[in-house]
Amino acid sequence: MSERKPHIVGVGNALVDVVVSVEPEVIARHGLTHGGMHLVEADAAHALFEEVGPGVRQSGGSVANSIAHLADLGLPGTYLGKTAGDDLGRTFAEEMGAMGITAPVPAADAADGPGTGRCVVLVTPDGERTMSTHLGAAQALAPSDIQAAMPEACDILFVEGYVWDAPQGAAVIETAAQQARAAGARIALTPSDAGCVERNRDVMLNFISQHADILIGNHVEIGALAGQTETSAALDWALCQVGIAAVTEHDKGSLVADESGRQHVEAVPIAKVVDTTGAGDAYASGFLGGLAQGKTVAEAGRMGAELAARVLGHYGARDGAAARAISLPAA
Repeated sequence: MSERKPHIVGVGNALVDVVVSVEPEVIARHGLTHGGMHLVEADAAHALFEEVGPGVRQSGGSVANSIAHLADLGLPGTYLGKTAGDDLGRTFAEEMGAMGITAPVPAADAADGPGTGRCVVLVTPDGERTMSTHLGAAQALAPSDIQAAMPEACDILFVEGYVWDAPQGAAVIETAAQQARAAGARIALTPSDAGCVERNRDVMLNFISQHADILIGNHVEIGALAGQTETSAALDWALCQVGIAAVTEHDKGSLVADESGRQHVEAVPIAKVVDTTGAGDAYASGFLGGLAQGKTVAEAGRMGAELAARVLGHYGARDGAAARAISLPAA
């Protein structure tokens, strides 16, 4: 009988990414902030897509990307997120299934609802990404969906901070945490971005206090939670809240720590940074995958850095349609 592989479950906003290469003035024209993640209503989403579409479509969502990257590690994963029963929703399910990722939450009725959520990723010549997100059906994820779809056994639950932006987000996350804890799983959180922290700071801090074992994010996100601007200080704060923490800082690498101490993990060098979309998601996948396999935090950090490096050299958060279809910018 083969040994059971560790299983990671992710909860997040299920989206389809539309990746487009643009000049910086497009971002300004639509009132977006360079490098930020913006939640937009349907009208704004339509106006932006009318200008920059169709782009290249690929299943996405922050924690969905992290769970998808588990396939690179040969680990099983389950993703809990809501799509609609439309073309984009079917594409999302098919892409996850093709990677061996289970996505058991049933789709919402596409006839009356807003459709599958989508994120327009605007990539400027400097490789930075600006995201305009319309959550659509992702906002319909309910505690009952989690209760019905959560696996009986899992090793780590990975929670996406963006879920708190949905009407039932707090209840969804609480339900997932309780079921995961009952299954003996550790609970990991990514704050998602500084804007998400600003919108949800109090409830996020309460969740960390009540449930979180692992905190992972970049220095801006963790710094926003900690009220710190220096990476080492943000890590110090994180270690007062959880047992394991990882704070990334672009090409400076990452700081990882647990009760045994802290380690600096070098970034894996690449020839050219083309697009930073999804690098943090890939890092989280490697880091959590390493922890689930019993690796030290330093080993897990190196696994995260290696996965992150793979996505920095191409467009899109995954090595798929977005990476192949968009021409690389001139050197």
